[in-house]
Amino acid sequence: MTADPGVRGGDAAGMEPTRDLGATLPDLLDVMLDKGVYLDLDLIISVADVPLIGVSLRAAVAGVETMLEHGLMRSWDEQTRQWARRKAGRSVPLADGEAIVLRMAGGHLQAEPYRSWRPGIVYLTSRRLVVWRADPREILWQTPLEDLVAVDLRPEAGVDGPDRLRVRVLVPSGHVWLSAAAPQRLHDALRQTVATREGARDGDR
Repeated sequence: MTADPGVRGGDAAGMEPTRDLGATLPDLLDVMLDKGVYLDLDLIISVADVPLIGVSLRAAVAGVETMLEHGLMRSWDEQTRQWARRKAGRSVPLADGEAIVLRMAGGHLQAEPYRSWRPGIVYLTSRRLVVWRADPREILWQTPLEDLVAVDLRPEAGVDGPDRLRVRVLVPSGHVWLSAAAPQRLHDALRQTVATREGARDGDR
């Protein structure tokens, strides 16, 4: 087999290939994801000196973030984001202009008619905090973000294991307990929401 590689356009000297015997596969992946690799290759496959197959390859290989920085794949990125928003919208009802900030498995502690945890999905959106159950479709609990007064983490004794962290949210009607797959992450996001709202109020005074 014979190969006829070629470089077209640009500074050919600056695109000369290099060889590093100490390079590893992780090194190659780091370069591909961070800087990107451009392939410009003409390949002719011959058998008994008879050319049978020709391959003309022009490809850019890089991480998605690198692609977007250079103006590539923007249409795909926007279509993917729109699809994700539509999919999320089919799960939890969203108002016009409302965006999901955080989503994770969790639940809400029901106090009446009896005390029990109701599992679902916890959503932090740009407007509210929601605990949603998909089957049957039901909002187990929700509150507008402007009603968030405070939030903290409290341990709950486990029945057959170690204590579990629960998120306690203070709203005008009292304290509400939430469970979350990543309680620290939810707590930090809610604390940031409360701090941002309080900062905006101080700025208006």
